[in-house]
Amino acid sequence: MISPSRSESRMLWICGFVLVCLVAMQPTESSGLILISNDANAVAQFQTGATIENFDNLAALPITSYDAQAVPLANRFSSRNLAAFTSPFFNSGGASFDNPVGNPGTPIGIFDPNGVIAGDVKSLNNVAGPLTGDGSFEAFNNGFMEVIFPADVLRVGFWITHITPGSTITMFLKDTSNQNLTTGDFQVTGSKGQFIGIQRDTADVGGVTIGFAGAFTLDDFTYSTTPIPEPSSFLLTAMGLTGLLAWRRVR
Repeated sequence: MISPSRSESRMLWICGFVLVCLVAMQPTESSGLILISNDANAVAQFQTGATIENFDNLAALPITSYDAQAVPLANRFSSRNLAAFTSPFFNSGGASFDNPVGNPGTPIGIFDPNGVIAGDVKSLNNVAGPLTGDGSFEAFNNGFMEVIFPADVLRVGFWITHITPGSTITMFLKDTSNQNLTTGDFQVTGSKGQFIGIQRDTADVGGVTIGFAGAFTLDDFTYSTTPIPEPSSFLLTAMGLTGLLAWRRVR
């Protein structure tokens, strides 16, 4: 077995030491992130430790197309807890941002795509989309949805499972007074088949507005008050430990 020279051993040790020091200097929270992707691995990383509302145990209206249609009461949805503001409130407009329990606005619709559109679903069976606010509760004829959080969140995102052909939709982040955020990463735009998400520096997102170009559905609405792990930290840790192990072995 050929042993490395003293200088080579020293270099291996120095490389490992420097990389581990770099890990120590990495921030434990992200300095901001916008994700626009159809890569399942990237989305899974964004969703790590987050709450994911997939709408799958709610009563859904079976659909085989995105033609405009009225949605029955049983297939409308506002919140997991209508009596208290402990869960996000979803609406298609008209809600009171500071009191969604007292005024939840127009609900959204829950759908179970079948036939040629069954593949649009990202998890299990159901997706969600806005309804018209004129009393007809018609689906696929409105491009506005709002989500209000009971406590400020740090990251939020979702899969776009359908949108009017040729259109995109944008998610706008809002504060607790229903004003659009204007600093940092505060909006993101995507198209069908993409996951769009934003992570902030701090938990200051009181809600989101989604729209406006065309009718849409979404799946796996994701939100969290904590940041995603820093991939660079894991990479540097692995590199640093590899260098130190190599130095120990040649010793």
